Amino acid sequence: MADSTQKLKSRIADIVRERRLCSCMNDTKWAELRDAMMNEMPFPPPFTVKFLTDDSPCAEEHGWHEAYVYEGLFNGAFAVEWLRIRPCARKERGRLIEPEIIDAGRELRKILEKYSIPYEENDGVYCIYGYR
Repeated sequence: MADSTQKLKSRIADIVRERRLCSCMNDTKWAELRDAMMNEMPFPPPFTVKFLTDDSPCAEEHGWHEAYVYEGLFNGAFAVEWLRIRPCARKERGRLIEPEIIDAGRELRKILEKYSIPYEENDGVYCIYGYR
């Protein structure tokens, strides 16, 4: 297992050099973000992610990832090109009543600022770059 992780890290280093990218996040920042998404948000928000080794975002075909995969995602955070978080959830209120939309954008902004995590926001979606 350690050998395959080392090979992946070497491949990532090659991609970063070839594409002339700069690292925007480190292991500590990714760990702080993961913990905050799991423990400080009112709900773990859905996300989509693009790894340096992939041609397209992982959730492109299937929509947004469910929050339960946060733990696994950050085990390979060194390979994350970018992560987009949509801090909204639908709360069903019955068959005849429209669901309530819970927007936790304010909470997410506070977390990102608290841990000095650089981000861009566009139409309620927050993008955190691992590399640029």
